[in-house]
Amino acid sequence: MRGSAIILVIVCAILANCLSFTYNPLKRFSRTFKPSKLHMVTSVLEKQKTLGLVKQRYIGREDLSSSKDESDDIADYSYFAEADDEEIDPPKKGEEVTGVIIEIDENGALIEIGGKMSGYLPVKEASLSPIKNINTLYSVGDSITGEMVGTLKGMPVISLRSAQLVVAWQEALKVRAVDEIISVKVLEVNRGGIVCDLFGLKAFIPGSHYTGTADASLIGTTLQVKFLDANEEEGKIVLSQRRALLDNQAADLKRGSVVSGTVTGLRQYGVFVELSGGLAGLLHISQISVDRIESLENLFTIGQKCKVMILDHDKTNNRVALSTKVLEPNPGDMLRDMNAVFAQAEETARKYHERLEAERLTRETAALGIVAGLDDSISNLSGNSVDPLVSVADSIESILASIVSNNTVNSSK
Repeated sequence: MRGSAIILVIVCAILANCLSFTYNPLKRFSRTFKPSKLHMVTSVLEKQKTLGLVKQRYIGREDLSSSKDESDDIADYSYFAEADDEEIDPPKKGEEVTGVIIEIDENGALIEIGGKMSGYLPVKEASLSPIKNINTLYSVGDSITGEMVGTLKGMPVISLRSAQLVVAWQEALKVRAVDEIISVKVLEVNRGGIVCDLFGLKAFIPGSHYTGTADASLIGTTLQVKFLDANEEEGKIVLSQRRALLDNQAADLKRGSVVSGTVTGLRQYGVFVELSGGLAGLLHISQISVDRIESLENLFTIGQKCKVMILDHDKTNNRVALSTKVLEPNPGDMLRDMNAVFAQAEETARKYHERLEAERLTRETAALGIVAGLDDSISNLSGNSVDPLVSVADSIESILASIVSNNTVNSSK
């Protein structure tokens, strides 16, 4: 009995060792192999497992690919061919480009110019006149046409200023040719003068051609000006406000009108007077008074206010002839009481014009009387009433004819 139990224990131990060897082969190998070799075997087994998964996936895709129609490959190819056909050659510098605005930001606008190509319109190239944002002039979806002026990171840069520049110069030269008065907006004031906007072009008004005081308060205002000079090649435009004022005033300057002025210069031959608007006139010494003048310095001072009559105005050279002699109520009043002459200038001028008109009518009446007398003589001779002017002309022609005939007869003798 006790021997059977011992035998049973031994058998169980043998069976346990056998089972341990069967289900744990790595333990057996671990007894005979080193740890590094054991790790290598483990890696090989893991790689075999991964390879098996890849094969399974490949087989699955191969099954799916076997069901794909060959026409799909043809369709894909045609799609890429169509996309290739839509591609266009990039524009060259100086070429005209037309596109549609697809996006606007604070720095510019993105332009679709065909196919898969886009261009960029910077803010500074969108207009000749300075702007802060393109959306003040254009919106998304607007079509624009400009010139390719360069590239930015491989993208064509489009400019609208170049085309606008050509149009602006055409307008400027047209105005200069006809010498018209135009309006400009003041952009900047500096020591030399005033910078203005003319059709988007920058123009300059020298300080000597502005009648007032140029300061920052002028910025944003509008001035009436005329051209002094324009050079398209140099991009230079020079304007004059003084010329525009002179032309405006010239329209009001008529012979015989009385105007106010300021004495600006004294010479031996006369006095220079600046009229309102900056127009200069000459009061010649012979037109100051009926009486003889010994010294102009004793009569006038620089800056003195006065009143004068316009005798003549040369619009071509902007020269004005003035007179105070015709404003004297009595001969020599300019030497005795100049201020009284200026105070009565308008009234004296009115009487002066009335006297001139009366003298003109007297001369015309006398002329008509002479013509009428000739007409009576001719009518008595012919017994017919004729136009006096025609009769006088005929009489003169007959006299000339008789003179010619007499000379001919004498020469023949």
